[in-house]
Amino acid sequence: MIEVVDVVFEKRIQNVINEIKDIAEGFERVVVAFSGGVDSTVALFLSIYALGREKVQACTVDWEEYFPYHARENIDFLISCFHVPHLYLPGRNIIEEVVSRGPACNLCTRKAKLDNLQKNFGEKTLIIGGANQSDSWGIRGLKLIRNTYSPLFDFSKQEIFQICQIMNIPVRRIGENSVREGCVLKHLYKPLAAKVHGQAVVKSNQVLLQTLHQEGFKSEIANVKIVGPLQKNQALINLRPFPNPKLKSIISQRMTDFEEIDTITWVDRPLTLVIRANPGLYRNFDSRYWIENGKIQPDFVQPVSFQWMPSTNRRLRTFQVVDFLSLIHISEPTRPY
Repeated sequence: MIEVVDVVFEKRIQNVINEIKDIAEGFERVVVAFSGGVDSTVALFLSIYALGREKVQACTVDWEEYFPYHARENIDFLISCFHVPHLYLPGRNIIEEVVSRGPACNLCTRKAKLDNLQKNFGEKTLIIGGANQSDSWGIRGLKLIRNTYSPLFDFSKQEIFQICQIMNIPVRRIGENSVREGCVLKHLYKPLAAKVHGQAVVKSNQVLLQTLHQEGFKSEIANVKIVGPLQKNQALINLRPFPNPKLKSIISQRMTDFEEIDTITWVDRPLTLVIRANPGLYRNFDSRYWIENGKIQPDFVQPVSFQWMPSTNRRLRTFQVVDFLSLIHISEPTRPY
């Protein structure tokens, strides 16, 4: 192993490598669920380190247009670095079905990723994922359940980045978040009830990241949240550091061209999100806490407070942000009414 000052941490890494070897012995093959993010990249690297690249395959669920900006390029680049077999599995229809009843990242992970891989590879294959202490799966789930295994289960996100530094693991960022990045639909805070909802979140986030890339703007957080009632798409633009007036104007102008977006608002002050939730979720304060502090707040550049209400929509499985409030609420309409 590469020399490190923290001998205790080095020992933890070695223990994970040994554990991968021990657990993999009971299976015919090993497949790593690979998204191209830092978690699955480290999981893939450690699996190769433990078993050899000839015994490891990477598999990516293909979201098609819901892939983040540059994600497919990053995946292909990393696979070329690791020299392992790689397969794309269709997943668009599954993710659309899941999100049609409200945001549900954990359910999507289970159905669109893990169940999809289980169906294609079977129970004699060890499925390795990147769950860790920075996500609810790592906090509330199990490290090993049947043939699904999370070697980074006991590590924080900061520690995972530390592993990258220690072992010289290449990491490619999309640009939307310095810590975590993922599927574009995680920025849709309402059910994917119509095509226009998906187009709004895809187009807005793509044009934001493209513009930042073209302008050479380095961001810590860059995303567009789509909120509002089903008949109205309201875009909340999060960008840190905040852009200069010229760049802000360019981004705003490009988004006003999208007929799928009704208003755009720059998040430049604290705000309150008004949320309608499935009654079961509404009564579950632990789940609400995780949504507030684990899912929503880390993606916002300003403090967020929450106003929860039970929903009467029987199709809503999780929640919908139906409105937002701020001290001075000025939204820019993208087209006349």
